[in-house]
Amino acid sequence: MIEPVYTSYRLCLMKPEHILVQGPVSRGESVRTRLAQLAWREGISAFVTNNVPFSFSSGRLLAGGLAHLIDALAEHDDVTVMELGAGIGYLSAFSLDALRDRFPEAYERSTFLVSDGEPSLVEAAESRGVLRDHRERSQFTIADLRDASCIVSHQPRLLILSYLLDAIPPVHVAKSEGVMETARVATYVPEDCSVFDGRSWPPVLMRAEDIALVLQDEENVSPPLGRKLVSLLVEEWSWVEEQGLTSGSTLLNSRRQTIHDLCRILGQMPEESGIAITDFGYVDSCAMDLSEMMTEYGLCAFWAVAFDEIVEVADRHGFETYLHRGDEGQTHTLVIYSGSRGNRFLDAFVSGFEGMVPDRPGCILYNLEEDATLADIYEAIDRIEQTISNEEINLYGNLSRFAHLLLQFGDLEGAAAFSERCIERYPEVAAPEMAILGSVKGKKQELGAAEVLFKRAVELAPGLATPHLGLAGVCKAREEWESYFEHVKAYLATANCDVPEAMAQIAATLNETQLWEPADQANRWLEEYGT
Repeated sequence: MIEPVYTSYRLCLMKPEHILVQGPVSRGESVRTRLAQLAWREGISAFVTNNVPFSFSSGRLLAGGLAHLIDALAEHDDVTVMELGAGIGYLSAFSLDALRDRFPEAYERSTFLVSDGEPSLVEAAESRGVLRDHRERSQFTIADLRDASCIVSHQPRLLILSYLLDAIPPVHVAKSEGVMETARVATYVPEDCSVFDGRSWPPVLMRAEDIALVLQDEENVSPPLGRKLVSLLVEEWSWVEEQGLTSGSTLLNSRRQTIHDLCRILGQMPEESGIAITDFGYVDSCAMDLSEMMTEYGLCAFWAVAFDEIVEVADRHGFETYLHRGDEGQTHTLVIYSGSRGNRFLDAFVSGFEGMVPDRPGCILYNLEEDATLADIYEAIDRIEQTISNEEINLYGNLSRFAHLLLQFGDLEGAAAFSERCIERYPEVAAPEMAILGSVKGKKQELGAAEVLFKRAVELAPGLATPHLGLAGVCKAREEWESYFEHVKAYLATANCDVPEAMAQIAATLNETQLWEPADQANRWLEEYGT
């Protein structure tokens, strides 16, 4: 029986026996961190398959605030703006839109470098074409936050880090009776756990021993399988005294070395420069609770940022900081500034960010009662559309949220309407909404239109389950049995597949076709696993 000092993220009673996967290590070496890094094998589509929100962090509202900062920097000189960890590039594209529309002189003086540290991500992002309207003012490039010399070589005057620091595994630090300690994380899986691995035909049942073994080396784990396994992980925390650590906080996710490195980069940037950091976290990290230190989206993991630590380190380097504070645990924006025109830059920061609320539509929806009806949902959406600017409403995250919320209530037509708005504005990422719209078309027997939408969704996000299932449905309606079987097998390999249900469908659908052999295999599989 495990007796944990702390068990974070998934509190459990430890009543079943557990199998050790990995002994105590730092957060950066933990199984959970390695699985999170595995997510990016899927490239840009990882954002979609793991349901990572495209909202404030990459939307026009934040872009408008950043445009004020760039305008201040461009008052007398040209400006190179560099976004690190830019993903698909939406934030840079929208910042350029805002500059062109609101500050045309600054737009003509600005050049954007839109970067990521992974070459395949940069190539995929560039292929989506989100910067096509600003070809002369922007380019994609490869740059990693850990490569200071690469960043400095471009001589940027503004670095943008939007929801990037949270992806960097922190050092968990605690102060206990005046002694600084760091956490060590051991990882277990319950002895009675199991999952179906649908990568092979027929699917294989993985029991706890198999799971523990495969987790020893993430090379053995595909992103879809990893998304199934993360929910099984149980972490045990222990604390080790560390010499030389200093902090005023009781508990925080520390990234002190990363912040020092950022400040050193700022020190080598041109005069009148800044770093803009937008992320979720705490301004007073003493308020941080152990269970709130990580947010998970599928396989991805993000750790809350301690903004008070950033301010402390920046102050030691002699830089000014300007903070737009959100609710604790939610989104904050902090700018670190180096230069002699601090008053001008502060005015720009206030003009750009004062009164900005990251997720006002979400606040309205979250306040709905648990027993809210479809009419209540529509009333809330109407209130949002009447009281909040289109700039905020038309964020991909909001439109997608509305579509999926209405879908949960069985309102297919309403979900389809918002899905169409998503696809029109964000065709580069709206794979889930293409699948929703494809399902609506399929129910109307518009099979050709449904097939086109499902195939587009698969191209954007091969790991997403619903488009494969939708294509199987189209082939079933056409009695194209070989194609049906191939699409169902693709569905089986995804993380969100209900494997026993899919096997039952294969057995029933193919039983009296020329593909009787897979139907027979599915029946034997169902008998073996008692489902």
